[in-house]
Amino acid sequence: MAGPIPGVSITAPRPLEPGAGATLTAQADPFTLLIENPGTSGPRALWLQLDMAADSDFRQMVHQADRIEPGPNGRTSYQLPTVLGAGFTYFWRTRAADGANTGPYSPVSSFSVVQPVVIDPPQAIEPSGNLTTNKPTFKARNGAISGTSGVVYRFQISNSADMSPTVALITVTPGPDGTTTMTLGELPYNTTFHWRVYGTDGTVQSGNSQTLNFRTPAPPAPTPTPGTPPPASGPIGGPRTISVNEAMQIIKSVHDAEGWNLGSSSSREQRIAFLMRAAATVHYGHSRFNNKGPDSNWCVKDAGGGRPISDDVIVRCDSRDAYDLIGGAGGNGYSFHVDSIGTLPSNQNVFPPPRSALP
Repeated sequence: MAGPIPGVSITAPRPLEPGAGATLTAQADPFTLLIENPGTSGPRALWLQLDMAADSDFRQMVHQADRIEPGPNGRTSYQLPTVLGAGFTYFWRTRAADGANTGPYSPVSSFSVVQPVVIDPPQAIEPSGNLTTNKPTFKARNGAISGTSGVVYRFQISNSADMSPTVALITVTPGPDGTTTMTLGELPYNTTFHWRVYGTDGTVQSGNSQTLNFRTPAPPAPTPTPGTPPPASGPIGGPRTISVNEAMQIIKSVHDAEGWNLGSSSSREQRIAFLMRAAATVHYGHSRFNNKGPDSNWCVKDAGGGRPISDDVIVRCDSRDAYDLIGGAGGNGYSFHVDSIGTLPSNQNVFPPPRSALP
């Protein structure tokens, strides 16, 4: 083999990518290194030599390449032949040779390979559907987490199915037993909520869980005013047609007998609970308040678009003819009356009061 050629100078190549101290995420394909080509004052073509080790002294060699052809435009791309394991720091250097002369090593560069961050979406479990409590416990099944730490779950609660606006965003550490729970305390009665949950480590965020919805129950009936005599009880008659005036009187009898206050000290939820309770006695019949028999053609309504149930209107289920029964509801001096408000538009929802609302 020919010896070194006197007077030939070969410059050191320069590691470009990965940048010094870079952190790479483990992947299925081997990484590619980018090197700035060396120069030579001699006539011979150069090739590159590359060392890669798990230590900065290059005692624990991971890979060596003895003859890499320099690339065009002053740079060489070199794909490693195998995938590097995660959880390690790798050190690499290059030098050039022409068969007779060998240049100096480049500066040593290093990079670390880490596991990819995986934060799978949690699975929303409960609450869902019609609830019997307004203090639900939210529960989610944990998703898989790897390659990161400090992950938290964020429970997002809204009154709207599209989750905008958010009424609460609660951050919770994932539970150690595979499920995570949290509570919000008391929620408004007779209200529909939508909720979902996602995970995040502050940098990477999982997808959202599926969205569940639930409705809190009607508020409990107030304690009847002492000394108020209840209407006489008796067997319930068969189905019949009840006029709007009689329906109003039946509803008023529930109000008077149970001591409801629908004035300024009442909440909308309480007034809705009263109307559902009283309208149910008209729709289903009741041994105390409507023992002559039910009229299943009396319904209640909401204004559509997720808005709450009306607190003073009953509706003919078939014709959608609506009647306001409580003048000034929510204010002191309210009174019972019959005021036709016409046929409801199609965007408003008409439905029977729930049987569970019966006194």
